[in-house]
Amino acid sequence: MFETFYGMQYTPFSRDLPTEKLYDSPPMQETLGRLKYAAERQLFAVLTGDCGTGKTTTIRRFVDRLDRGKFHVLYLFDSKLTPRHFYKGMGTVGL
Repeated sequence: MFETFYGMQYTPFSRDLPTEKLYDSPPMQETLGRLKYAAERQLFAVLTGDCGTGKTTTIRRFVDRLDRGKFHVLYLFDSKLTPRHFYKGMGTVGL
């Protein structure tokens, strides 16, 4: 409804918004740079933060920029994740 009124192509703050249309803030660039550093060196990276700070959005943007032939992303999103369940999730990669 308001999208048409304001001439928007996408609904703001929805998950179907293409990541290249997201605001490219300096903190986003810093986080993406650190994630890229970890990926290029085959390191583990953990992204944490309060609710609503853009963790999932940042990961979506990062994954969309990766070469899918070189990288496999494991996204675990359980706030009550135990070490046992973490390793179990890691073990299912590639299944």
